[in-house]
Amino acid sequence: MMYMTSSSGHSGSHADPPHHLIHLASILAAAILVLTLLAAGSLAYETEHVMLVIVDGLRYTEGLGDSNHTYVPKMHRLSEQGAIVEPFVNDRHTNTMRAVPAIWCGGWTEVITFKDRHCGGSENIHCEMPTVFEYYRKGLDRERTDCIYVLGDVGCPWKASLSPAFGPDFWPLYHSVGVTDMDVWAQATDILETFHPSLFLLYLSRVDHFGHSGSWSYYTRSIELADSIVGMLWDFIESDSVYAGKTTMFVTNDHGRHTDDFTGHDCDCEGCRTVQLLAVGPDIRQGLVSNTPRTICDITPTIGELLGFSTEMATGAVMYELLIGDALQDSIIDPIDAGDPPTLIEP
Repeated sequence: MMYMTSSSGHSGSHADPPHHLIHLASILAAAILVLTLLAAGSLAYETEHVMLVIVDGLRYTEGLGDSNHTYVPKMHRLSEQGAIVEPFVNDRHTNTMRAVPAIWCGGWTEVITFKDRHCGGSENIHCEMPTVFEYYRKGLDRERTDCIYVLGDVGCPWKASLSPAFGPDFWPLYHSVGVTDMDVWAQATDILETFHPSLFLLYLSRVDHFGHSGSWSYYTRSIELADSIVGMLWDFIESDSVYAGKTTMFVTNDHGRHTDDFTGHDCDCEGCRTVQLLAVGPDIRQGLVSNTPRTICDITPTIGELLGFSTEMATGAVMYELLIGDALQDSIIDPIDAGDPPTLIEP
């Protein structure tokens, strides 16, 4: 964004500079102040913990894109406390094997097959790019139990990167137990109560599973269950002494489903590409529907911004428009008797 000052001036002695020069000087001074405060850490966010929920395969028309919020009443209520993005899209590969790593990495990483010694040498995949887990643990020097990924029993979870600068020393604690989303939620509550990780990812798989089943009732019931879990997670956050008032939650999807056939996905149609992004927390603007186009690759850089770690190899961008307290905007101090205030021009 940029600031435009009034062009009006006034006559007088040469000792009195025009109003627009006073505005310009004040803006430059404020910008220097902002940079100084940022360097000193004085504009820190209130967020100390981030939770990311991925609901696999939820088509937007059954999610927050439904004006009646038929299957997601709890997420809708949370959106009124926080923000959503429309449009929010998967802009490349609308399948789980490529899209989930893209969310982790903040970019469209290659996925590489390897023999996973952590799973008895069985074949698995890892990301080429570093993930949010690795950036977080390395950048902030955090223990594995402070960075936990909870999902159902998939045999051997996909792994983060083998990058020499990051890699297994900075992987999350993987907790892969259970079959149903309620099984996974039960595991999640135990993990949260035991370890209170500051970076937590919850993966719910059954919406996609039941979408592929061809049963509309099973598909929509699984959405209602995922919605309930999101609601219960936020209730847990708000009632927990460690997390309350200091936690931001993001809820998204890896892909949608075909516009004209809910049983499949993996094409370029609007139904496959359009997903949701719900954000709620102390640094998220309340009741915001942002129309700035964003993609799933923008989540990890935004998490890094909130928690204070670099995501230097990510290709996504921070979603500043969702955040309270844009540093420049909130630090501008209007000078006394300097004429008309600056006009904010949105990009």
